[in-house]
Amino acid sequence: MKSTRMPVFLGVVLFLSSTNAGATVTLTGISFEDNAFADEILEVQGTWLGNVSAVLGPTINDCTWNSPRDENAFIKVAFTDNSIVNGSGADFVMFEETGVDPGDAVKVTIAGVTNMYVPAWRSGPVNAAFIDLDDFGVAPGDRVSVMTLWGGATEPEYMGIGALNNGCPIPAPAAVWLVGFGLLSLPAVRRRVRRTTGEAL
Repeated sequence: MKSTRMPVFLGVVLFLSSTNAGATVTLTGISFEDNAFADEILEVQGTWLGNVSAVLGPTINDCTWNSPRDENAFIKVAFTDNSIVNGSGADFVMFEETGVDPGDAVKVTIAGVTNMYVPAWRSGPVNAAFIDLDDFGVAPGDRVSVMTLWGGATEPEYMGIGALNNGCPIPAPAAVWLVGFGLLSLPAVRRRVRRTTGEAL
């Protein structure tokens, strides 16, 4: 009797623990893995001019800003094919279009904590804020995949967001549940197939 349990289990483990190594993208002299950028807008509140999708990577050719200025305006973004890991030093970069030093302060919420950062000039019209997840109370080694960018008085012109400490994606709770349910269902499916076909599997 040939068992297929080990290859299936091993394949699932390898898939869930795979790394995101790939090509690199360099923006204003900073190197990122090509999947290190926010890639989904979850929610938008308030009026945003320019291109709201500018906050998604891996390019920084456009920007978006809140106008009229509204302290309650926000863009909630997600990293779906990666996550930001709290490693040593800055963990991600937020690009902002001002072209002067210092730039317009960016306001970010992660894990219920909100902070403001003043980006420094990098190149052309692009400024960058180097941000550490320690500032948001994220434990060393923990990962985040969702953040909220705020509009308001400083009127930042948001561009892309890239992870310097890039990690594996954080699976949605439903996805983890489905994988677990599928793995637990395999023996029952085997028994049913064995009964209906009368074959030894």
